Amino acid sequence: MENLKKLLVIVDPDNDSDFVIERAILLAFYGKAQVLLIMNKANVLPQNNDVNPGLASRFFRAQKQSFLEHYQNRLAALKTRFETQGIDTETFFSAEKNDAAVILEKIREFQPDMTLKSVQKKSALSHILITNTDWKLVRNCPSPLLLVKARPWFEDGAVLSAVDPLHSKAQQNQLDHLLLDTTVRLARSLQLSARVFHCYFPDLSSMFPKVVDAEAYVREVRAIHWDKIKTLVSEHGVSEDQVTMTRGDLIKTLLQTIRKDRANILVLGALSRNAVESAIIGSTAEKILYDTPCDVLIMKHNR
Repeated sequence: MENLKKLLVIVDPDNDSDFVIERAILLAFYGKAQVLLIMNKANVLPQNNDVNPGLASRFFRAQKQSFLEHYQNRLAALKTRFETQGIDTETFFSAEKNDAAVILEKIREFQPDMTLKSVQKKSALSHILITNTDWKLVRNCPSPLLLVKARPWFEDGAVLSAVDPLHSKAQQNQLDHLLLDTTVRLARSLQLSARVFHCYFPDLSSMFPKVVDAEAYVREVRAIHWDKIKTLVSEHGVSEDQVTMTRGDLIKTLLQTIRKDRANILVLGALSRNAVESAIIGSTAEKILYDTPCDVLIMKHNR
């Protein structure tokens, strides 16, 4: 990902305190980016041809106009807020029922360097709610997708990249370089620190029924992973002390690292697969998106 010159921001029509606006202003200000604010709110009022002519028809036309004006005024106020920061901003509003289809069409048309969308909390005490629209964007968004959590950034925080340098697929290796390049660029532009995370899990089952030294085997596996990590990060000017390499439970150690490094953004890679597995999917991906307290930036190699 090169410098952020175009940002597409998906505005939540039902949330007046949307954290995605704060993130977008910050990213656009530092990157001197152009911004497109889009909002989709399905209009559930009857259409003109669904009501009888006369008083009822005039009433529903007035309600429809009021509906449009309300959300367009919200977008206009946000546009003014961005422009007072010197950010070139345009807006787009639609009232279609297929939220994801409208958003994806605008993304393909605008071709942003990054798309931003907030994810919701079910309640103050519960997990993040990843909606069907969110998952469709994770799978199909052609641009880097930043899923924004409802919490402020740490002023001394970090951009944390999760990499897998021992993956056998060349495409994953290329993706790791993209993740690190993105992490370093974002950290530099936002005046944050760049951090790298890798977790490995020695397959002890492959040792049996042979009798071998388990501790020596684990040390050997760790050395192999560490050598790969050092080679990878050195190509991006990242020092060894910026790397956290853990063993065991991926989710547990990732969450511990996010807290330790005060991560504002977790940068993840998604490989294109078939129609069913078109992005990071499954229980591990869900746990990462649901449980991580920081924003998650999802990158794909084949933009």
